[in-house]
Amino acid sequence: MPVILEEDKVWFDEQIKLEQLSHEVATLQHNGQSVLVLSHFEATQARVATLLQLKAVRFERFASLNPSDLCSSATARVWLGAARAFRVEHGPSASANGAGLQIIVAEHHPLKSQDRQLVEAAGNLGCHGSLCFYFSLDDPLMRRFGANSVQSLFERLGIDKSECVSHRFINTAIANAQEKIEAEVGKDVPTYSAEDWFKYNLKK
Repeated sequence: MPVILEEDKVWFDEQIKLEQLSHEVATLQHNGQSVLVLSHFEATQARVATLLQLKAVRFERFASLNPSDLCSSATARVWLGAARAFRVEHGPSASANGAGLQIIVAEHHPLKSQDRQLVEAAGNLGCHGSLCFYFSLDDPLMRRFGANSVQSLFERLGIDKSECVSHRFINTAIANAQEKIEAEVGKDVPTYSAEDWFKYNLKK
């Protein structure tokens, strides 16, 4: 079975999102599920690492990915790493045994092409599992495009701000924002945080 792309999980703010992400990883590991947590920015990765440590979640870091490790582990493992390191051209020839692999991406990149590369790499793994993007409405991406309307949607739906929501309207708003940004950006200069990315990459 291929890796399945799930609907985004969206929270009202970044702090709640990362706390719920770390809780989800701890739960998945406890239930025997291997998890790969990716982030586009080092600042996000550092915050996730701190929260996982607070929850006593043992995790491994990777700089370059070995697909066979992800797909063939006999025990539940957690990996934490940079999205740029996740480039898989050819995965294992056979699917892994067990519960498969859950891939959690801790944020969207301002450029849609960067997210697309993650989805394509996941599809090349050769083992079953799922991939889900986690997002918050106070992300710099949404502060520039459409945050107010999406936050209003949260309130109209009567959603508790501590709960996540998956909605086609939000996915469309994120994709539209990414496309507008990509049309303005020339070279993608890697940065420590999303805030820095907009400072150094997006024209005024």
